[in-house]
Amino acid sequence: MPNLAGTKKTVLQLLRYRASLAGILIVLAISLLALFAPLIAPRGYAETSTVDMLRPPSAQDFFGTDMYGRDVFSRVVYGARIALWVGLLVTFIEASMGITLGLLSGFYGGIIDKAISAAGDMVWAFPSVVLALGVVAILGAGLTQVVVAIAVVSWPAFTRILRAKVQSLVNREFILAAKAIGESDFSIMTRYLLPNLMPSILVVSTLTLPSAILYTTALSFLGFGAQPPTPDWGAILSEGSAQLAIAPWVATFPGIFIVITALGFNLLGDGLRDLLDPKLRI
Repeated sequence: MPNLAGTKKTVLQLLRYRASLAGILIVLAISLLALFAPLIAPRGYAETSTVDMLRPPSAQDFFGTDMYGRDVFSRVVYGARIALWVGLLVTFIEASMGITLGLLSGFYGGIIDKAISAAGDMVWAFPSVVLALGVVAILGAGLTQVVVAIAVVSWPAFTRILRAKVQSLVNREFILAAKAIGESDFSIMTRYLLPNLMPSILVVSTLTLPSAILYTTALSFLGFGAQPPTPDWGAILSEGSAQLAIAPWVATFPGIFIVITALGFNLLGDGLRDLLDPKLRI
């Protein structure tokens, strides 16, 4: 019961922040859109029509149609599934790497810390998008390859934040007491350090997800991500950019959803940061 009461109190406090409330509503709306895409979309995302090509937005076609006669609204709705799936998967991989490496680096220090920090510096020495393009070029185009590429270029930030948090905790009395009674390093990291890192992990994860979505969109826009007819927002944006002069709606609506989704997660992450860890600055 205390945990439930604490969770309820945290949620109520979070709802008092206007920005975080807006973020929660946006994230909830996008999540429901993705969950119920087959019920919301009037047509299949790959369904073409030679008589409905490049129709402007109307009561029949909310977002218009593209050069193949596909319903842009249906493709954007199904695209929400891909955006959230990729964002969550990248965040999970990045969090797993960041937690593991951050714990090892902050807890042991010395040569382990130097090696992990040096690896992070090497990754940060290159522009993220350029490095991700290089990884995708080696692995090949596709969503799975994009997920791997984004995780490879994004883990240093997560790792450094958790490393700093571990370093601030490792010399605290309860950690020293655990060492004194002979608890193993693994036990100390999982039983004592990890629970104290959860607020930071939650905040950083929430702020990592929109970055993953934006990276995915950028790579798909360049043709390295989802391949046609997969309704990835970046791919739809790329296809629509060629018809901006005659059919601007094809690129406009996925662009709006990309911005709104990223904004929603950022607002939610900012609210969580202020509530759970005011000293955390990303």
